[in-house]
Amino acid sequence: MQGKQPLTKHIVVLSEEIANKIAAGEVVERPASIVKELLENAIDAGATDIKVELEKGGCQSIKIIDNGSGIEYEDVPLVFERHATSKINRFEDIFNVVSFGFRGEAMASIPSIARVELLTRRRNDLTGTKATVEAGAIREISPAGCPEGTQISVTNIFSNVPARRKFLKTEATEQAACLDVITRLALAHEDVRFKVFHNGKEVFNTPEVKSIIDRIAMVMGGEFSAHNIPVDAGKDRLMLTGFISSPEYTKSNSKSIYLFVNKRFIRDNSVTHAVLSSYRQIIEPRRYPAAVLFLDMPPEDVDVNVHPAKMEVRFKNARDVYELVSRSIVHGLAQVQTSKGNFIYRLAPKEKQAFPAPSLRENLPRMTFGAFSRQNLQQSINNDLFKRSTDADFLSNLKVDHVSNRESLSFAGMKYIGQFANTYLIFEGEDRLVLLDQHAAHERILLEKLKNENADKVISQSLLLPEIVNLTPGQVSMFSDYLDFLQDIGLEIEIFGRDAIVVKAVPATLAQVKINEMISDIADQLGDQSESPSFREKREKILVSLACRAAIKANRSLSPEEVLALCRELESTPFNQTCPHGRPVSINFSLSEIERMFKRK
Repeated sequence: MQGKQPLTKHIVVLSEEIANKIAAGEVVERPASIVKELLENAIDAGATDIKVELEKGGCQSIKIIDNGSGIEYEDVPLVFERHATSKINRFEDIFNVVSFGFRGEAMASIPSIARVELLTRRRNDLTGTKATVEAGAIREISPAGCPEGTQISVTNIFSNVPARRKFLKTEATEQAACLDVITRLALAHEDVRFKVFHNGKEVFNTPEVKSIIDRIAMVMGGEFSAHNIPVDAGKDRLMLTGFISSPEYTKSNSKSIYLFVNKRFIRDNSVTHAVLSSYRQIIEPRRYPAAVLFLDMPPEDVDVNVHPAKMEVRFKNARDVYELVSRSIVHGLAQVQTSKGNFIYRLAPKEKQAFPAPSLRENLPRMTFGAFSRQNLQQSINNDLFKRSTDADFLSNLKVDHVSNRESLSFAGMKYIGQFANTYLIFEGEDRLVLLDQHAAHERILLEKLKNENADKVISQSLLLPEIVNLTPGQVSMFSDYLDFLQDIGLEIEIFGRDAIVVKAVPATLAQVKINEMISDIADQLGDQSESPSFREKREKILVSLACRAAIKANRSLSPEEVLALCRELESTPFNQTCPHGRPVSINFSLSEIERMFKRK
């Protein structure tokens, strides 16, 4: 094969410089990785006051200043040695480390891809120490005057690894990633003050507080604080504390679920699943709760060395962790009812159940079959049709003749029968029955309107009083790159301090949407780093999110006039066979198919 280099015939030992660069690739993915390692070191050193200075989102320089214990002069050279530590003497000690790590854990890797300058002094020392390291080699170690604690400056990041540097995102995106790291640590350490500056401007400031709920309010914003439910439970040596969101407060993705094990932020699919499954029957599909949960357990019951960046862990008793999280959240939700009264949780001894509130479906026929199949659905529909009164002349002009056409849903002479479950619109034709999902249909209509307005002239509606929306500093930083795009779709927004934005105008199409929920969803989409979406993909996701938020909801009764308007708009909307998420807008049953269901054929 042309261009393919043959493997060397000899095995060689890599140089220390190359080995450190490879190790850096595991630990230092972006500037936020450096911030994480250095902040964890500062907290391990007992710091109670930490200052972070970022230039160009951390891509140009990062400086961390702490008031921790400092480093002794003789130990400074060891900071930059691989596998140097004061926490571990035997292999078994790895499983009992209760700190984040130790000074120098990543300091052999970071200087291999950047220039590092360290200033440090212990509390009782008269002078401090200065060290400069570049390209993995120590350039200078000398006495220096400095305050107690440690200051580390990192510059020329990825300068000697240009292939890595070109994968960095925009300044605002990298800044947001750094602030996300700081947010996680701030949530877990309410006794530490964090102050962050970006290009000389303060963007994050959380003073020391006595209560974790006060820190959560500072970091997560007042909206979450006003809609949280405390969680406090335990089993044997496993303890769970924290806060979860009430059912009416939801997000468009799961990024607002913060999980900590022994105050270390983690990502764990099993625990996340336990959280999401507890909300499955009480929040809308494709919506997610927010949560800040702290698991405390003996260090020997959790392995924190599974992943180089220590974001993943392995539990000794994973089933116990899952059950504690799930049952504790269900118990918390059992104490509240959604603001609309749609669901009330009742806790059984070993499992949860969700019961519809009596008013939700009191007029609908009860399902008596064990399995919910298409045939069961059809029988319920037929039972319901006989109970509903209809206007024989209404919608006589509408035609749903070619519903099965994959390219476009058109109407041709069908009669509107009514609503089923306050969600599905039922139409009757000469030889077919059509069910239309009102939410899916309206989603598609709104999305195409937003896309068309985005391409042409948008119709915007100014607010009588501008609305201030609180966000996290990381979310606010993301908006700076998208202000022009948001203006194009009718959202006039200005940055308002380090943790809020001001909304002055909204698209006329979305005038009825709650502004704080709309902005929260946009922030979630802007902060989505999965699979490195392009600007076009992010724009599409934002428009889909806005359409979903503004669309007619399920379980809402529609008047005949509203049905008529919806159908007329849908008929003239492109791609009207599916909603923006790919679900079908309508399903039709032919007369012959219905007759087969009743064994007439």
